[in-house]
Amino acid sequence: LVLDFHDFNRISLDKEHKTVNVQSGVRWWQVQQLLDKQGLSVKSMQSINIFSIGGSLSVNGHGIDPAPGQIAPTVRRMRVMLSNGEVVNTSPTENADLFRHVLGGYGLFGVILDVDLAVVDNEMYNRRAVYMNYKDFPAYYRSHIEGNNEIGLTFGRLSISPGSYLRETVLHVYDKTQFTGSLPPLTPGRLETLDRFIINFSKRGGVGRWLRWTLEKYVEPRLHTCVTRNQAMNQKDVCLVSRNEEMYDDMAYLKNRLPDTDILQEYFVAYDRMPEFVDRLRSVVQRNKTNLLNVTIRIVHKDDVSALPYAKEDMFAFVLYFNVGFDTRDNEILKKTTSDLIDATQLLGGTYYLPYQLFYLKEQLRKSYPEIDNFFAEKRRYDQDELFSNKFYEKYGK
Repeated sequence: LVLDFHDFNRISLDKEHKTVNVQSGVRWWQVQQLLDKQGLSVKSMQSINIFSIGGSLSVNGHGIDPAPGQIAPTVRRMRVMLSNGEVVNTSPTENADLFRHVLGGYGLFGVILDVDLAVVDNEMYNRRAVYMNYKDFPAYYRSHIEGNNEIGLTFGRLSISPGSYLRETVLHVYDKTQFTGSLPPLTPGRLETLDRFIINFSKRGGVGRWLRWTLEKYVEPRLHTCVTRNQAMNQKDVCLVSRNEEMYDDMAYLKNRLPDTDILQEYFVAYDRMPEFVDRLRSVVQRNKTNLLNVTIRIVHKDDVSALPYAKEDMFAFVLYFNVGFDTRDNEILKKTTSDLIDATQLLGGTYYLPYQLFYLKEQLRKSYPEIDNFFAEKRRYDQDELFSNKFYEKYGK
């Protein structure tokens, strides 16, 4: 039995208290469009807005706002239906144990009915990019980004261009401004065809990857949709972008008709272990000849909310994007790469993200998540008949 939540899509805004009540079938883009009309914005969400609210909470997703990092700290309340049909109100102070198990609980503890999320003001940001060697990234982050309340959004990216492969890094920074004009309405991106061509071309070899990094570094900044400070404040001409505009991404450019597929994975390491992780990542990918297309770097904070935290301390999240074929050979390459990367991450005291391919061993799972046995025991306490299940639980929990 599979529950369809497409029509479970009511949204109610409490503008005075800056919260939005959302049913779990709502997609992030629907929330963004409603909030934008009210001058508000999501506080934390996944970087792609096609996912459902319930799905994002079930994996405790994270995004590009460095302050909350993960979604869990922005959740004020949830209503959850248990396997016996009982509807329970949960929050950090009410039925808190269930609350912390449902967030990042992979749907194993109950059905999320609706949730109260904290929202913030929509703002105008000054967009800039800082390029550096990957070994300088942690120190730059600590000196210029960490704890800086004047930065609204930030994320990094590693080069996959042959000449600077996994060595050059860019940090995209969105500085808060004193913008006082009218906020521009939300307009989805208009470069879908160009982005699709660049992404697909980069799958085929070094020339495409060089072109992609070169365009991102030198051309893409000129193509951004933005309001200039000159237009808005009659001052120096700088490209400004709204918070909602930058966070609104359905990644439609990833749709294609190519005879292969793309796979995401994520690994988490402490800030100062980043250079070692990147060196190990480079070695693993080159040794296994894995087709790595993209590495994005995000910020996650020590998770004191969920029962199965992937962030044991403040960490960088490395979001890896692989291109693989559907044949057995490519699947085995990806499986070997995954195992090698988990081992490499664990040697550095890091963890990996659970929602993706189930290639990891039970021993690897327990090493990164020592809470896992208790997590499964609590699942069976809340769901004694094991009504709620998934492939993850079937492989590792039974």
